[in-house]
Amino acid sequence: MRAQGLSASIDSEAPRSDISPSAAALVPHHLPYRVGTARPRLLTGLYPACLAVADGWAMAIAVSAVFPGPPPGLPAAAAVAVAGLNAAGGLYRVRRSPSLLADLRPLLVRTLVVGALVAAPGGAGGWHAMAWITVVACVLSLGARAFANAATRAYRCRRSRSRATLVVGTGTTAEHVVDLLRRRGEFGLAPVGQVSAGVPGGAPPLPVLGDASDLPALVEGYGADTVMVVAEDVDPGRLDAVLRLSFGLACETLLVQPPSDVVPVAAARREYLAGLPCARVDWPLREPGPRLAKRLLDLVLGSMLLVAAAPVLAACALAVRLEGGPGVLFRQRRIGLGGDEFVLLKFRTLKPADEQEADTRWTVDGDHRMGPVGRFLRKSSLDELPQLWNVVRGDMSLVGPRPERPHFVEQFSRTCPGYMLRHRVQAGMTGWAQVHGFRGDTSIELRARLDNHYIDHWSFAADLRILLLTVRAILCKDAG
Repeated sequence: MRAQGLSASIDSEAPRSDISPSAAALVPHHLPYRVGTARPRLLTGLYPACLAVADGWAMAIAVSAVFPGPPPGLPAAAAVAVAGLNAAGGLYRVRRSPSLLADLRPLLVRTLVVGALVAAPGGAGGWHAMAWITVVACVLSLGARAFANAATRAYRCRRSRSRATLVVGTGTTAEHVVDLLRRRGEFGLAPVGQVSAGVPGGAPPLPVLGDASDLPALVEGYGADTVMVVAEDVDPGRLDAVLRLSFGLACETLLVQPPSDVVPVAAARREYLAGLPCARVDWPLREPGPRLAKRLLDLVLGSMLLVAAAPVLAACALAVRLEGGPGVLFRQRRIGLGGDEFVLLKFRTLKPADEQEADTRWTVDGDHRMGPVGRFLRKSSLDELPQLWNVVRGDMSLVGPRPERPHFVEQFSRTCPGYMLRHRVQAGMTGWAQVHGFRGDTSIELRARLDNHYIDHWSFAADLRILLLTVRAILCKDAG
């Protein structure tokens, strides 16, 4: 479906999207989509910190033992190096079922690497020193991990410390998961209810509190700290929507995979709950650090671009004033983060007949009222430059889904089930869809698909890449 002529076909054309129509009920049409941050817990910060200190301490002891009177700073440098490598490899993740056997190989490899670097200057005797450093450091690290894991299990076995858990699914696997969590207190999860997700089951062992579309309200109402999504008991057409909905919840999300592993998860993020493969569903922008990094990029780069573009802004403003008279800037209501409205700024390229035309007309391309200056500004995208002020103010981001007017958001949300999930992040001046030519009169469904892909897999490097692609598209004029 194309956006042009949307009003005539909105009720007659079946939508296509990256989320199946059966999952449409999961997407809020009118309610703001807010992203919550998981409530902090003692183990979340203490457990990784203790392991990092233990690994660093073990390496420093090993270096000092093998090299009596080592060069100043060598034990400390080795300690920082091994802790950094282990952190990068995910060895400090808080897991529901920590295992020494799972940690042994990656811990050994990283300790061996640091040991080799420390012992390399020793010549022929370096191999002997490297072996001893590796053995001593690994034994001490594993001993510290054994103690930390035992303390974690004992802490979690206290039912007062258990995290209230909602189990998504009502089939046989979900029933097994509920029974497992009840019997195995060391996982630290106390199931309080189940949530149906389209796959019928027998008599569930816990009350069915609602449908998957009710998850935000259920998490808040029951104070749930964990949501366990049993993939085998979720309608395949709804699984992506359930997981995307979970990105915005103020709790951790664990995905229990079916035995066939039809839902791919990186091996580094997988663990096992009594043999059941399970992985934590992470979304970087739910954490304060990545959100702050993205905002700092917007603020710093946006301010620099605004200052650098000041002469161009002044020239455009003068040209618009001479062609069309007073009213250089065009202000329009758009929908941004969480479904909130903000006022988007653009250079005026034509004067609409009234406010209704400005809010409901899809495109003004080819309008006879547009003068040469307006056509040039639109073709060159220079009319978008005032949005740098929206970026600096915090209304928008440099990179994100393009914002739309409330009138069209209302229509698109009813025909494209994944459309409202675009509002999980701030709207952007450019985005993954725009640099691939999806702007203007192009498929709304494909736009939403690319926007949601960007949001799901966001990274700081991805934002930088999109900005570079935008520069190339402007210079080469190959992005529509």
